Amino acid sequence: MATPDFSKVWASNSPLPEYTFSDSDYVTGWDFVGSAPPTKNEFDAWFKLVDQKLNWLYGQLQDTASKLYPIGSVYISFNSTDPSTLFGGTWVRLKDRFLLASGDSYAPNTTGGSATKTIATSNLPSHTHSCSTVGNHTHTRGSMNITGSTTNWDNEPWGTADNFTNSGALAMEVTSFSNGAEVSTYSGGGGFRLTFDASRNWSGETSWNGSHSHTIGNTGSSLPFNVMPPYTTVYAWRRTA
Repeated sequence: MATPDFSKVWASNSPLPEYTFSDSDYVTGWDFVGSAPPTKNEFDAWFKLVDQKLNWLYGQLQDTASKLYPIGSVYISFNSTDPSTLFGGTWVRLKDRFLLASGDSYAPNTTGGSATKTIATSNLPSHTHSCSTVGNHTHTRGSMNITGSTTNWDNEPWGTADNFTNSGALAMEVTSFSNGAEVSTYSGGGGFRLTFDASRNWSGETSWNGSHSHTIGNTGSSLPFNVMPPYTTVYAWRRTA
């Protein structure tokens, strides 16, 4: 059934003069006219009064509905019935969103948020990764031949000249002695000192055997995760007019 037009009042434009019911007429009903049918004036007055009461009642219901759900109100239900058919007015349905009370952190009538989140590296808690230290090894000596020589090229008998030629790790030095001890200046005694210094003239290196590296593996797929709390869905509308 279509909604009746409560704005129309019976005989509101009738040219017939008004008939005013007395309290006795009103509470007696049609019996006050006896066996004769009511006049036009009486009939119009009666139904006009009925329409006026219905119109007043409908207006009260509309006013109550507007007070229950004024413009800006939200109507929530498990029923899909559009609230405009229940309370009148213009309503916009709210879909796929939670309601959040505005305040100091969230301004009124704003939207935001998402159902999922993909975190960035900066969102991770500060942490460390362990790494295996396996890799103990040894090196062969490679081309570590340490060589050297010392030569006296003088034609005089061995030891009578001081001109030695040294190379590599070996060296012959002429020294001066006095009373069995080495002195800085010659004082009647002398000798020779053969020295060995492996670092003097060696440029070899050990072998490269045992070369290795350490790797910390990656994990994860960078997939977004669901941030939805447990929920129950409802129908919701916001009144705009």
